[in-house]
Amino acid sequence: MRNKISIVLLALLALPYKGFGQQDPYYTHYAFNKILFNPAYAGASGSFCVNANAHRQWMGLADETGYFKTQSGTAPVNFIDNIMPKTNAFGFSAPINIKNGSGTSTNYGGAFLSFVNDVIAYESNTYLRGGIAGAYNMADGSSLRVGIDVTSITRQIDGTKMRAHDPNDPLVPTSKQGDTKTELGAGVWYSNPNMKDLYVGLSMSHINPKEYNFGATGNILVKSARHLYLMAGYTKEQFLGNPALTLDPSIMVKTVMEEGGFVKPQFTPQGMVTWNNTFAGGLSVRGQGFGLDAASILLGYYPPIKGNTPNGQGTQLFRIGYSYDITLQSLRRSSNGTHELQVNYCFKIALPERIEKVYRHPRYMNRSKDLE
Repeated sequence: MRNKISIVLLALLALPYKGFGQQDPYYTHYAFNKILFNPAYAGASGSFCVNANAHRQWMGLADETGYFKTQSGTAPVNFIDNIMPKTNAFGFSAPINIKNGSGTSTNYGGAFLSFVNDVIAYESNTYLRGGIAGAYNMADGSSLRVGIDVTSITRQIDGTKMRAHDPNDPLVPTSKQGDTKTELGAGVWYSNPNMKDLYVGLSMSHINPKEYNFGATGNILVKSARHLYLMAGYTKEQFLGNPALTLDPSIMVKTVMEEGGFVKPQFTPQGMVTWNNTFAGGLSVRGQGFGLDAASILLGYYPPIKGNTPNGQGTQLFRIGYSYDITLQSLRRSSNGTHELQVNYCFKIALPERIEKVYRHPRYMNRSKDLE
């Protein structure tokens, strides 16, 4: 077989187990999907924001024919042709802006709702997540935010697409088996517009790990693990001395907390350069320890419509992004890389000013100003 992913899956399903490791979806455009990682970011832009993401990892990854035991010996079994991971994500966030006596608005937090469907071979995971954030605004213009979220997670295995190594193995499901649990997440977020729009965020998902039952006998369990995310970045205007160029470097470091401690962290540094607030391009690498897993090419486009500015200071922000990941591990011989399409749209809602109506009676049109 060109790859042995299904063999590994079947071997795991053949015994009672608890699975650990990274479980949350991965996004190449993580810098434009902050709300999917950290609930404290809700409302941070001061605008209403919608973002959508379609991630297709290891395109063309196929599960080929294998040979398994039957009552009369061995026989070939064909699996589905495409087992690549597929992720679709949607998020919406709204700010909590309150006007003060002078008429200016101050952001005190935000709320968000997101939906993610993540399919890995024969397993699908659906996340319905909602949360709220509060902000403490400091005198120097910086902001410290704290957020929490509640996530309903449904994990499911499609047993109709699997074949047991031993016929009629009771531990291998023959139908769709799944379970739904509720988990919690939390995060903090710091930003300072006076320090080149510096931001730093730290968050954790699956704070209360749950066990999900994939088998009818109740002894095939997948246990979620706590995921820790550290994200940081800033904006450099007039990059290379050119007023038309803006550099946006960022980095994400993530790890998983297992019962025995933390796994080796994964790091993803990234750099995006924007030209004339319209076109953007950048590079990213993903690695773990001293090894590299993938290199990415990222492209972005800000349509030149009225009020559209990448720095978010206009009335709206509309961005379309695309990335292609080049796999640097041996899996590159079995796949055609990873594609991702990202769309962001942020907008402001300005309530009309209240008009004070003045009613005058002809009898008092020329009355003295001293009269009440």
